[in-house]
Amino acid sequence: MMELERRLDDHERILEELRGRMTDGGREMKTTSAGDKGEASAFPGREKELLEQHAKALQQDLEDQEEAFRRFRAQMIEEIREIETAQRQMDERIKILEEILLGYQVAMASALNMTDPICLIENNNELLSVNQEALEILEKISQPVVVVAIVGLYRTGKSYLMNRLAGQNHGFRVGSTVQSETKGIWMWCVPHPSKPDRTLVLLDTEGLGDVEKGDSKNDSWIFALAVLLSSVFVYNSTNTINHQALEQLHYVTELTELIRTKSSSENDGVEDCTEFVSFFPDFIWIVRDFTLDLKLHGHPVTEDEYLENALKLIPGNNPKAQISNLPRECIRNFFPKRKCFVFDRPTDKKNLLASIENVSEDQLDPDFLEQANNFCSYIFTNAKTKTLSDGIPVTGKRLGILVVAYVDAINTGDVPCLENAVATLAQLENSAAMQKAADHYSEQMAQRLDLPADTYLELLEVHADCECEAIAVFMEHSFKDDTQEFQKMLVEIIKNKKEGFVLQNEEASAKYCQEKLDQLSETLVECISAGMFSVPGGHELYRRAKQRLEWDYCHVLRKGVQADKVLQRFLQAQVATEKSILQTDKALTDGQKAIAEERARKEAAEKAQERLKQELLNQKLQEQEQQLAAQKGSFQENIDQLRKKLERELEYRLREQNMMLERKLKTQEVLLGKVFERRSEKMNAEIDHLRNIIAGTDSDDTHWVVKAFVNFVIRIISAIFPRNTSTLFVRNTMYVFWLRGFFWGAFFHFLFFWVCNLIFYICFYYYS
Repeated sequence: MMELERRLDDHERILEELRGRMTDGGREMKTTSAGDKGEASAFPGREKELLEQHAKALQQDLEDQEEAFRRFRAQMIEEIREIETAQRQMDERIKILEEILLGYQVAMASALNMTDPICLIENNNELLSVNQEALEILEKISQPVVVVAIVGLYRTGKSYLMNRLAGQNHGFRVGSTVQSETKGIWMWCVPHPSKPDRTLVLLDTEGLGDVEKGDSKNDSWIFALAVLLSSVFVYNSTNTINHQALEQLHYVTELTELIRTKSSSENDGVEDCTEFVSFFPDFIWIVRDFTLDLKLHGHPVTEDEYLENALKLIPGNNPKAQISNLPRECIRNFFPKRKCFVFDRPTDKKNLLASIENVSEDQLDPDFLEQANNFCSYIFTNAKTKTLSDGIPVTGKRLGILVVAYVDAINTGDVPCLENAVATLAQLENSAAMQKAADHYSEQMAQRLDLPADTYLELLEVHADCECEAIAVFMEHSFKDDTQEFQKMLVEIIKNKKEGFVLQNEEASAKYCQEKLDQLSETLVECISAGMFSVPGGHELYRRAKQRLEWDYCHVLRKGVQADKVLQRFLQAQVATEKSILQTDKALTDGQKAIAEERARKEAAEKAQERLKQELLNQKLQEQEQQLAAQKGSFQENIDQLRKKLERELEYRLREQNMMLERKLKTQEVLLGKVFERRSEKMNAEIDHLRNIIAGTDSDDTHWVVKAFVNFVIRIISAIFPRNTSTLFVRNTMYVFWLRGFFWGAFFHFLFFWVCNLIFYICFYYYS
């Protein structure tokens, strides 16, 4: 609208100049007609007539221009009103679109809340396959997931327990016959009850040991997949944890044969259990229909103590003990974090057990309800997020990729390898992260860059900001890009996109400048077409109009980098027109004046051309300097982002090493405690032996004074040498008898000494 008002003002200004020109021409004609005959004779009658006709024609053209201007002004006012009406309609449409977008986002969020479980891994004729519909559901989950998988013998109530975790009575199929209901692995994704930023994924597996299966190897793969995919592994059994229950858990002893952590051939043997511990889930053992008292040796114990007591190793090195200890050792080594829950029978009524999913809670055993609520509460509070090596969280999309990688490995006869799965996941995730970062760069550049950019520096500043954000987006969504291969590809993509934006900026600048010149020169073109410059002094009038156009063009904001080039092309296109106007002006004005004006025009054009060349050269140098500075800042930002990521990875690895060191220190403390216990028992035995000797000494006929002296000496020596002399006296009684002889000898010497002294004093007193 401001542009339209400016154009109206230009029309009014040109009309005023023409009116002034016509007034001056009429005044000159009157002066000529009233002058002396000498001056009148300078204009023959025919020329005077032509001038009058030309003046009338100019007057008529002026009137026509005024009429056209009035129509043009009315048309512009109408266009302004239409533009304002269209702007209001556009604002209303934007509001409607925003409401539609909000409703779409709400609908998408609610679509992830599954009302029923779906089969994730199908088991048809002992061949595993992944359900594509389930993968599409996982792909929509961008949050980290907490995966709880339950495994156990068939017909032990696994599905009912998973329905409790989902907060529903129905969902996973619960059967009442001896036939297994669940086939393969079923999945149910529900919002996490206590962690809004997490999604709870429940995996219900088909029952182990089904007699209808032809190959037990199929059970082993189901067991291994549940371990690989879950962050909490729940094993469900019945009655008690005894030798039979541990034998039924023989699948855990096959994990090292069914799972590999690294793809290198040098690890063909049994891998270190610490490598499995780093990505194995937490272990929960659930004992259903538990009817015993939780007591050991007459003392009450907790559920966890009951589990740890069942996992104690059987002493002995015979083959039978080693076979029995194998599942115990595997559980203790592979699952350092263990938990146990015991459940009473839900109800004693057989008819209710047959359709337990339809039984209301008030018909169930209160103890069972409390135990089930405790289990669910523990899962909701303590179940950890599924992670890969280096603590990388697993989202729903990443979980789907892992499922496909593991199942493909099993179907091709290979052993599922965590390193290969992570490499495949990294390839896909980094490619997606690279594409997302590149799209983010393009979107942000399109939003922030107001084409045409006023200067090349402005474009580079927006590019630098968008590039930093794109790299941050890549760092956030990528992992395991140790060689920076994808980051380098991203930098190259961004560089190419930047060059594209540079070309777009030049094209937009050229288009915008041409449009502005077309608008500004519209009045000039109309005046040229109307012949307004075909008058005496018309060239000067044209030159002023052109200078006015150049001045207005220079004050147009944000023309961009092509402003001077477009102006020069326009001026070159006007050279022929200017020559024609100058030739017409020559026929009506002095020839010398025309020559001087032509010379001045050429000089001005040469100066303008020289100035343009200098400005283009300076602009080129400035753009090169700005580009070098932008590249330097981009490289520094890449280095900073990489250093931060490496520091985070180093911190996580140090934390993992500290955790492993703490577990080893705890194990050493347990071993040292056992050594100290054996030494304490040995010392107690020696003390008892000492007491027995003392008691035997008390039972003989030795005088009580001698006994007291011997005990006194033994205690003194034992206090001075607690580890040597006291034991020596206990084991060798000769020293005791020697002490008795020493006591009697000392006693008789002492008695003899006093008797002699007494006789001496008596004789001395008598003879004196």
